[in-house]
Amino acid sequence: MKIEVNKKAPAFHETQILIHAPAEKVYKVLTSVNNWPAWQNEVTDAHLDGLAMAGKQFIWKAGGFKIKSKIHTADPPEELGWTGRVLWIKAVHNWTLISEGRSTRVIVQESLEGFLAGLMQKTLTKGMAQNLYELKLEAEKPD
Repeated sequence: MKIEVNKKAPAFHETQILIHAPAEKVYKVLTSVNNWPAWQNEVTDAHLDGLAMAGKQFIWKAGGFKIKSKIHTADPPEELGWTGRVLWIKAVHNWTLISEGRSTRVIVQESLEGFLAGLMQKTLTKGMAQNLYELKLEAEKPD
């Protein structure tokens, strides 16, 4: 990853899930930013012009907050990472996809820094679990 999460940040979480789909399909679901509202309950809007590549910016809305993000790592189908800002909080969100036969182990990490970021730990933990579950459901859909 070009930008690592801060494991000592006021809010940090890491979790993983096994998805019964190839890494290429999981990566495609993750990088199809404009489709996020179709499968992520908390995302109500998302817009990325063109392909998900390092340096590209995108704007999305989740939990009522508008988030400005920038992709820092796009290494298909193994790594995807972005930074984001909402209000006074800076986030680093990194995905690692590891092929395990015809399945994919997805490891996700996120750190939040800034004023009152520590108050977001419970929301971060719960949100990441929900997001992984929704990713699993979407990626395991038949083509």
